[in-house]
Amino acid sequence: MLKAINDKINKVKEDLALKKVLQEKREKFRSESRWEKKALEQLRITLAKELKDVEKLEKLSISNFIATIMNNKDEKLEKEHEEYFKAKLKFDEQSAKVNMIDRNLENVEERLRNLRNCEREYKEMLDKKLEIIKSSGDYYVSSKLSELELDIDKALKAQKEIEEAESVGRNLVGAIDAAQDSLESAQGWGLWDMMGGEMLSSIAKHNNINDAEESYIYISNLLQSFNKELGDVNFASLSFSSTAIAFDIFFDNIFTDFAVQSKINDALSDTSYLRKNVSDVMNKLEQEREELSLIILNKRKEYEEFIETL
Repeated sequence: MLKAINDKINKVKEDLALKKVLQEKREKFRSESRWEKKALEQLRITLAKELKDVEKLEKLSISNFIATIMNNKDEKLEKEHEEYFKAKLKFDEQSAKVNMIDRNLENVEERLRNLRNCEREYKEMLDKKLEIIKSSGDYYVSSKLSELELDIDKALKAQKEIEEAESVGRNLVGAIDAAQDSLESAQGWGLWDMMGGEMLSSIAKHNNINDAEESYIYISNLLQSFNKELGDVNFASLSFSSTAIAFDIFFDNIFTDFAVQSKINDALSDTSYLRKNVSDVMNKLEQEREELSLIILNKRKEYEEFIETL
């Protein structure tokens, strides 16, 4: 009887461990969402100001007329366009970050809704179990079972936290692979472009660069999420002195096909380095998760063997 109840309890306790992890993540996402939305609003204000500056300079006005006479209108307009573009880049990155946090929050909320009844189920089965234990009147039995349950609960929570980190890590690997594909394609078209390729090769190259740039926004946000998950399981965060996440390299000071190709090569090298480091961490996470699974298995076996002696 006790063994049958304990089998049911073990299943519910996994749900409870996951629920606790998700509740902690929900609070973190809520806090991050509030903070990042404030930052997004500030960037929105800056972006609107930069756009206004561009539009003002493009309109015919006294200041515009004077600037034209002084032969510095084009220079000023170019500078305003550059400042607007940089502001737009920051705004888009922040907007993508906010959207990702909100999607993560919605996902956690949905998963928590599916776990809303696990406490009630656990309490009902635990009450039945306690009645059986109390009927034995043995304090040692009660203490021993409580000790084993505590060990199992601790290992279960750690296991669920690692699984959450692995989930984000898999998404990060996918984003890195997408960026690598775009860069490798851009690299090929770039070589063709330098050999005298027609406009098609140049368009294809820059389209792939744009695809990579979009991937970097996603990578940047995922890497932040991954590092937070790693912190939850006491893993060191990933950091890089020179990473492909600095996606705006494609838009600054590019004057020749050789310069573009050099930046593509550097970005591809950095992306490959990032891929290797993430893969190494994923392997370590998998190893630790398997070790925890073994601990849980052994503790449950010890628990069941102890029950059989009652």
